[in-house]
Amino acid sequence: MNINFTEKQFKALLDLAFLGEWMANSTRSHDDRFADYDELFQYICSHAKDMGCADIVPYDHEVNGYYPTQEYEEQLHAIIDDNDDHVFWEKLSANLAKRDLDREGGTFESLDDRFRRLLEIEEKYETEFEDNGLANVVIKEDK
Repeated sequence: MNINFTEKQFKALLDLAFLGEWMANSTRSHDDRFADYDELFQYICSHAKDMGCADIVPYDHEVNGYYPTQEYEEQLHAIIDDNDDHVFWEKLSANLAKRDLDREGGTFESLDDRFRRLLEIEEKYETEFEDNGLANVVIKEDK
């Protein structure tokens, strides 16, 4: 198979490969990494010079691999940080809503009713966090 990319398309592919490999491996130990993703990222980077991107993923002879420059990583970490923030607030709202729904107990006539109630609670948290962030979050200590 042969796929042709413009330089712009290759740069987008490189961005996606970096972001995907980061998502898959950034929280894993060296022994627990997805080696296939590392290898694919290295393979894509091996074509960077031909596609005008050698300046952002140069080859490092000491470690025998391609590694993004600090500037390139910082650009992509802005995307990662935006995503992390979004996921944080969504998961926080969703988890608190599930907790509150369980605490409410009660029975529902249907799963749709239960789901609607869950969304009502979740929306309450989303509004609170949009308006106030974590300013009103308090950890109650057991006495």
